[in-house]
Amino acid sequence: MKMIERIKKITGNRWAKTAALAVTAAIVFSWLYSHGISPVWAAVAIVCFRGLFRFLYRIACFLVALAIILCILSFLVF
Repeated sequence: MKMIERIKKITGNRWAKTAALAVTAAIVFSWLYSHGISPVWAAVAIVCFRGLFRFLYRIACFLVALAIILCILSFLVF
């Protein structure tokens, strides 16, 4: 029971969330840099074109859902 309380305390902590976000951002930007994309331009694109990324995310979600539905239907037919 004490472990659950500690986990809740850590996850509710604002500093823990900020640190987790910083670590995640560092990993993502280092991966982008290793693939030839400057972290500065990636950050600029995320800040300036936030609406574009939301639109692309919705399209990706729709295409994945469509692919799953088509797979299920193909298994039902064959």
